[in-house]
Amino acid sequence: MRLALTSCIALAASIAKVSAACWAQSQGYNCCNNPSSTKVEYTDASGQWGVQNGQWCGIDYSYGQNQGNESCTGNGSYPCCNTCQATYTDGDGDWAFENGNWCGIKNSCKQQPQNNNQCTGNGAYRCCNTCQATYTDNEGKWAFENGDWCGIKYSCPSQQVTTTTTRRTTTTTQQQQPTGSGGNSNVPLNPPDFSGQTGKTTRYWDCCLASCSWQENCKNDGAQGVVRSCNVDGITPFTDLSNLWRVKSGCNGGSVYMCNDQQPWAINDNVAYGFVASHEKCCTCQRLKFTSGPIAGKQMIVQTTNTGGDLSSNHFDIQMPGGGFGIFDGCTSQFGGSYQWGERYGGISSASQCANLPPQLKAGCEWRFNWFKNADNPAVVFERVQCPKELTEITGCVPGDDASAKKLPW
Repeated sequence: MRLALTSCIALAASIAKVSAACWAQSQGYNCCNNPSSTKVEYTDASGQWGVQNGQWCGIDYSYGQNQGNESCTGNGSYPCCNTCQATYTDGDGDWAFENGNWCGIKNSCKQQPQNNNQCTGNGAYRCCNTCQATYTDNEGKWAFENGDWCGIKYSCPSQQVTTTTTRRTTTTTQQQQPTGSGGNSNVPLNPPDFSGQTGKTTRYWDCCLASCSWQENCKNDGAQGVVRSCNVDGITPFTDLSNLWRVKSGCNGGSVYMCNDQQPWAINDNVAYGFVASHEKCCTCQRLKFTSGPIAGKQMIVQTTNTGGDLSSNHFDIQMPGGGFGIFDGCTSQFGGSYQWGERYGGISSASQCANLPPQLKAGCEWRFNWFKNADNPAVVFERVQCPKELTEITGCVPGDDASAKKLPW
């Protein structure tokens, strides 16, 4: 029976492992030419979309690329795996299944066989590919890769643990606060007034990877760096940007998410800092003055980290936990299904409901009912300004033309 079952698995694998063409063609659309330089205009469950010659096209970063020089099973017909752990072997070589697609095991993996006794766990867990630890205990140092915990190799140089997570779970136990949280003595309690363009605001928190975390979007907008994205714990930065198209957003079946610290916070009673989705260029900052509702007269400095197909011009969708998912929901896959996020559009309705969110998002949720006074989509006037370091230190992204923007009056 074991032989028969194994044969069935091998047969299913060999049938499923078909050469990958551009996914958009199966939906009646063309593939975007030069995908690495095509701006992502929209993302749905199928993938990312761009516009060329006035027509939608699918952005497939493997389309049209000559991968013949890749040193892995498949000789360029498939992407090379990040892992060295094969899950299937046929006449072509060793294979694994990553991010919903087959990939070829690198030939270098065969030259460097993995010895699980040479890392934390002594064989109980596989050895990590990375040397960057995210957790330590009395057994040693650990990281989280490809959806599971792995032991840091003993050959790695000494690393400082960067986060405090609970090993063998994916939920952080540490409440990570924004870098700039709290007051700033340089910001006046009554900031100078200004005039600008009129706009509107909404609110959201969907946990999804932001569009300005894609290198091509920030490059096209002239930004330096990209908006920092995180692994499932919401704290550990995702750094393998060249493979982001393979790993994918948590809203598209992947494992990369918005970082927990991209929440709003109060500087004083009349000034706050935070992040928005808008149609402004990636990583640029805007000074908002609210002109309606209970916060009329207050000001907020925001940095654009995301965009959206449901946004109009002069529209700022403020990131605040519990503000509603909107189109996409990445929070359920990131934090599990035990939390109560409120209505899909609008989110929760009272401060007490912030307790129903993950604890590491509670501060940003309560900000809405304290400083923001639960204002419902207030109108604004706005102007472009230089980004304060409190925002850019969190995102890691600075506009290329930031020096030419108007300086804040503090």
